[in-house]
Amino acid sequence: MVKLISVISCFFFVAGCVSIPPKTQLINASGFINNYPLSSECSVDKIQHSLSHFDAPSLQLDPQNISVLNWNIYKTSRDNWSDDFKTFIEAQDLLILQEAITSPEVITLLNKQHPNWRLNTAFHSDDYGVGVLTASTVKPVFSCGIRTTEPLIRIPKTVLINLYPFAHSNEKLLVANLHGINFSLGTEVYAQQIHSMMSIIKQHSGPVIVAGDFNTWSQSRMDIVNDMADSLSLKAVEYKAHNRIKVFGYALDHVYYRGLEVTREQTHKVSSSDHNPIRVNFRVLGVENMALTVDGKSLVSR
Repeated sequence: MVKLISVISCFFFVAGCVSIPPKTQLINASGFINNYPLSSECSVDKIQHSLSHFDAPSLQLDPQNISVLNWNIYKTSRDNWSDDFKTFIEAQDLLILQEAITSPEVITLLNKQHPNWRLNTAFHSDDYGVGVLTASTVKPVFSCGIRTTEPLIRIPKTVLINLYPFAHSNEKLLVANLHGINFSLGTEVYAQQIHSMMSIIKQHSGPVIVAGDFNTWSQSRMDIVNDMADSLSLKAVEYKAHNRIKVFGYALDHVYYRGLEVTREQTHKVSSSDHNPIRVNFRVLGVENMALTVDGKSLVSR
């Protein structure tokens, strides 16, 4: 089955006028991101330098309630994608999307509610960028990308890491958006991709969300992800309705978190993609004791 999927995918990439950028390429509503404090490459030094110089945006995440949508939207390939997309992105603070595409239809819908979007390009298809896209109501204070080339089909998979400020707090939320390596005979390259992402997350001591299409269709892949979660002290969201898409009995899509607690979770069955969307609401652990700063004075939240 995996070999058959690989052949079909190779045909799609050849037939779809695909081109691969020569290096990591982040895109936002204004075009390519090349300017400080954003970076196409993830490095600890760049993140730390950015955080020491950034100006806090006027809009910031509410630590009492952070609404998140995680969804592989299948490059909007199905005719009924638009209605579901409009419905599921509404009233969400963070959109964590895989196989996103910068078509005019997608960008128009994003810009109405989530103008602070970033896409880490895996490839261009018919002049549109395709990759992992994270959108938000809040402007990130830092963004960077990782990409790893699929060993068989030679098309990159990407990771996007963003940092977001919380209101009335010096804490930052790190959000990692992953589209995992899929077509490989072993797990060496898959593990390399996970470890590259881990090396950045390890430098962050605050709250974390790691979400995406992990392509965990085997126990050996799940073992790598479980080791990542243990190493980073991440918890997996537990689902009351088991509507996540499975391959060979293993769920592909996951949401992990740290320094947060889940207040609500839903997984919805759809026909508009080959993956089902996951919605989760979080609050910051200990938010009732979070230090607040107003006009330079330290307060304590209710």
